[in-house]
Amino acid sequence: MNSETQKSRFKIGSKISSIVLSAALLATTFTGLGSALSTAADMPVSAASYGLASKIEDGNILHCFNWKISDITAALPKIAEAGFTSVQTSPVQPHDASGPWYWLYQPLDFTVGNDLGSEQDIKTLCAEADKYGIKVVVDVVANHLAGNNAGEWKSNIRGDLNNSQYFHNQGPASNWNDRKEIIYKNIGMPDLNSENDHVQEVVLNYINALKADGVDGIRWDAAKHIGLPSEGCGFWPKMVTSGLYNYGEILDYPAGGESSMDYNNSLMKEYGSLIGVTDPNYSGEITGAIRDGKTTTNTGGWANKGIPANRVVYWPESHDTYCNDGWTNGLSEDIMDRAYAVLGSRANSQTLYLSRPFEKAHNSIMYGVKGSERFANKSVAAVNHFHNAMVGKKEYFTAAENCFVVCREGGATVVNAGGGSKQVTVPNGGGLVPAGEYTDEITGSKWTVTSSTMSGQIGDSGIAVFYKGGSQPEPDPDGSVSLSPSDGTTFDSTLTVTLSCSDVSNAKYTTSEGDSGEFTNGKTITIGSSTKAGGTVTVSLSATGKKGEVTAKATYKKVNPNEKVTVNVDNSVGNWSKVYAYVYNGAGGAGNQMAAWPGTEMTKGSKYYTLDVTGYEKGFVIFNDGTGSASNRYPADQQPGLSIGG
Repeated sequence: MNSETQKSRFKIGSKISSIVLSAALLATTFTGLGSALSTAADMPVSAASYGLASKIEDGNILHCFNWKISDITAALPKIAEAGFTSVQTSPVQPHDASGPWYWLYQPLDFTVGNDLGSEQDIKTLCAEADKYGIKVVVDVVANHLAGNNAGEWKSNIRGDLNNSQYFHNQGPASNWNDRKEIIYKNIGMPDLNSENDHVQEVVLNYINALKADGVDGIRWDAAKHIGLPSEGCGFWPKMVTSGLYNYGEILDYPAGGESSMDYNNSLMKEYGSLIGVTDPNYSGEITGAIRDGKTTTNTGGWANKGIPANRVVYWPESHDTYCNDGWTNGLSEDIMDRAYAVLGSRANSQTLYLSRPFEKAHNSIMYGVKGSERFANKSVAAVNHFHNAMVGKKEYFTAAENCFVVCREGGATVVNAGGGSKQVTVPNGGGLVPAGEYTDEITGSKWTVTSSTMSGQIGDSGIAVFYKGGSQPEPDPDGSVSLSPSDGTTFDSTLTVTLSCSDVSNAKYTTSEGDSGEFTNGKTITIGSSTKAGGTVTVSLSATGKKGEVTAKATYKKVNPNEKVTVNVDNSVGNWSKVYAYVYNGAGGAGNQMAAWPGTEMTKGSKYYTLDVTGYEKGFVIFNDGTGSASNRYPADQQPGLSIGG
């Protein structure tokens, strides 16, 4: 591979699609993939009113998955009101290709800034988050760099790492129950040599750059694939010298499910002595039980095996279980909220709440697109407020009447596993909740607590939260209005737009199609029916806030799914004798393809190979030389095509 090969660039538009294929792309394959609450004395005045925890490990985390950094900054007032102590961003390292979410996990470098936002955007986010008492956690990919399944790295990766000594070079892992394969072989991208001093210094310099920008914590992608000191790797001890909060993604078991549990436990304890760890097995048990309308009295996973509870991160679902066509993808957000209520109320832990993408298909989920604002729901906010108010207080976890019951010293969360409204009498576990009358933070219904029981009505959300001092102080923001989906979204028929407002009065909307009216938080409107393809619809919001008028506006474009799209390819570097385009919708099977594999031969022009396609504006394309060779195609063999409309 020629190290001087120019970095490839892509641009696919709704009218003209242009792709430049460099030698690197044609020759290389790759895959997608306990402390007390802060007081007004130690937090900014505006932050103190939100009652957030003072440390990341004492609060819950909103995963702003795929969001632009500027969108996170704009949503900070709403996030603070919802009681999230921290926000987690997607990776902000420069990455390989563009479009679907998984490219963010194929980095080229360890510098700050990519399509989600610049380094200045990160600095702005951190500075603004400080005003609300919110901590910023950044997802970091340090196990691998962009490359191919064979373990070869891209020629356009960071120059001082473009050398075999900085990679393990042992090929792809095949036995996920072999610890050596897990840490020394690759998982679809070339595996960095984490034992190497220079690799460690490069990564640590990146972490310290994030810290200098104001970042408070790091989420480490694929952490179980990076070795431990007992395995001769000093990576983690060096990373924690930054002084930031750290937790690592450890899926399943660090040595595989078929390995000795004593061995797995010892590895997890070593990870837990250095960084926080995820517990997807226990998290999945809770979400799975609620999916099935059942309960469990299991009180924990890794936290019951010698890892401090404040080192454990839970989630009702992760971006992997959703975006990789995973098991939570088809479950409702109601189920996720109930699972979150159970996990997010637990003592001495952090629970991650995923802002779900609006798309479901693996290749249709694009980075840079703001996800659901379900996190602002009253039931989710009540759980967070409860969690923050209970920092440092004891817990008793039990189940009764098909309800999960999380009792703390001062209050409780009760979750109907089957969902919906229900009158119940459940145990006052350990007698932790003081006897008396309480008000459910979600519905306002009354609960009666004795030394042994708690009785009351669970509302339609299936969640009840009550505790002493439960009426949270009202924050005093300027007020806000917002629209979802975000500005620039395209649609081909009609589009449903959600209007949101907080701490405002006299909220109104208008559309360029002539519709107008008043709205309350969560109102939806449908646009596009009277606009022709190629036109735009603008929705404008206005309201009266605490300090005057607040406004928001978004413009959406209506496209024609049957419009002709021209795809252009520069083949001058790859120099295939012929170029074919395999164009397809969805799965690409019979009836969904423009032509059978290898597709349609493109026409050679003076500069580009071109092909006109109709009816595939939201489809995908794979380029190949028509010979059937697995190496002469882009994207790589077994990988999905590039999004034509992305």
